[in-house]
Amino acid sequence: MAFEHPVLLTGGASGVGEATAKQLLELGHEVISLDIKPSSNDRVTHHHCDLNDTASIDAAVAELPSALSSLLNVAGVPGTVGSDLTFAVNFLGLRYLTEKIWDRIADNGTVVSVSSIAGNNWRKRRGQLGEALATKTFAEGQAWWRANADAVGTDAYTFSKEAVVVYTMVLAGRGLDRGIRVNDVGPGPVDTPILPDFTTEVGAETMQTMIDMVGRSAQPGDIGEALVQLAEGHIGWLNGQHIIVDGGLMAGLSSGWKK
Repeated sequence: MAFEHPVLLTGGASGVGEATAKQLLELGHEVISLDIKPSSNDRVTHHHCDLNDTASIDAAVAELPSALSSLLNVAGVPGTVGSDLTFAVNFLGLRYLTEKIWDRIADNGTVVSVSSIAGNNWRKRRGQLGEALATKTFAEGQAWWRANADAVGTDAYTFSKEAVVVYTMVLAGRGLDRGIRVNDVGPGPVDTPILPDFTTEVGAETMQTMIDMVGRSAQPGDIGEALVQLAEGHIGWLNGQHIIVDGGLMAGLSSGWKK
């Protein structure tokens, strides 16, 4: 059954976002995409949106309907674009947009964000992540990052994805009184146009080891399936979770079932 209201999705022009939009449309849902590029699917309503620019986000939000059934935060960038931009797009812009449209999410709706297996170790930096989340505005968040980037003990991409994981937990608590469930999905390697950027970051040998662990990299639709399931909210008691969707990669690395 189609949602009563549209699904808002960021990053719908390519990769996981494009695959997710296609799956949602096939299920009868209305899809709105926010992206710097338009969708190639003419059934997707597109609004230009740069997650590194609050004015751009504000302009896109002004075009949105008053009610949304689900928000899917899919858009993101690899760390190769630079530290400040990575943190801004992957966390600050995601948070800014989510806060702007929070009141438009229908009761019993859903919010699903794409984090990464890079966010798995968020507990190691819980204190610093708490400081980052305590910033009230995009500009404050930028200033905090620039003052603390060298001290967080990891790269901008990893920290930004850890921030998404913790922000998911915070939002899950906020949504309880309205029945809004909030979760995030943590993929491993995904065969998208930015996979070469991640290969550059981690090294070709490490990337190949991760892919060999489970036999292939994920296809965008593999991650899209998880996002759609969470957006539709069929598992009613699932809330505030960082859900690893990596084909078994972390299981293999953790248990040693494949050397």
